[in-house]
Amino acid sequence: MRTHPKHDAIARLLREGLSNGEIGRRLHTDRHAVARIRRGLGLPNIVQRVQTLDEKWAANTRAADGGHVEWTGERGSSSGTPVMRYREQSYSPAAVAFRMRTGRDAQGYVKAECGVKHCVAPAHVQDEAERLAARAELHPGPLTGRCRYGHERAEHGRFEPDGTAYCARCKYLAKFPDKDDRALLPEVQPLKPARSWEEAFRRYAQPVDGGHLVWGGTRANGTPVVSWRGTTVTAARLALRLHTGREPEGRVTRACDVPLCVAGPCLQDRPMRERTNELFAAIFGVAA
Repeated sequence: MRTHPKHDAIARLLREGLSNGEIGRRLHTDRHAVARIRRGLGLPNIVQRVQTLDEKWAANTRAADGGHVEWTGERGSSSGTPVMRYREQSYSPAAVAFRMRTGRDAQGYVKAECGVKHCVAPAHVQDEAERLAARAELHPGPLTGRCRYGHERAEHGRFEPDGTAYCARCKYLAKFPDKDDRALLPEVQPLKPARSWEEAFRRYAQPVDGGHLVWGGTRANGTPVVSWRGTTVTAARLALRLHTGREPEGRVTRACDVPLCVAGPCLQDRPMRERTNELFAAIFGVAA
């Protein structure tokens, strides 16, 4: 029998453990010829190990600064959202990363909460259940009662990233006006414009135990704010001005340990902090 012109090169690669197909690609020869030489040498066939879902995810990711993970694989043509195909099924790389971290399948949409778009670091992604739980921790107390259009907050209540509550049903209907059948409840009257800064503040300052006032209104980047007649100020600054009767100096900070408290007695501006430090130093010998 005539010897294959690339017999020696094929035999060498076979002994190195390469598959018939890989050798055929490297040497530009027929893989069936490689298989015949394999049989002639008495070498076993290479059983290709099937890549797991997690391994394919890892093969299409790249570590980035700050603990982030960049997706290097396929993306949606229009949105740029990472996608991954495995065994004729489509997977979300973010959902795979979530399962790798938690050991369970995600509930709802999975996305990065680290601020980096399309990051797929397992530690940076959250499903809907985790997002709701994390945002609920920022909100003072559970969602009870109904929104002004009668939707049960226990069913439709959701939280913004800063913990501000909103009605998901109302938000959905606002996007689809043709489906909007909302009407104010008979006992709910449209909110009239506030007549003063104090009235605008009192509407959303909720009294709780210990004399504290927890903010339940709008927040900007997590900071409670009050708007009146086109002007917006921080709720803490307004609260201290209402409490002391003067304009605060410098930054206003919270002196109590109650999150989102905007009670005037619990707030301090720069002069108040300086006096506190002086008193503390006089008593204990060091500043607070």
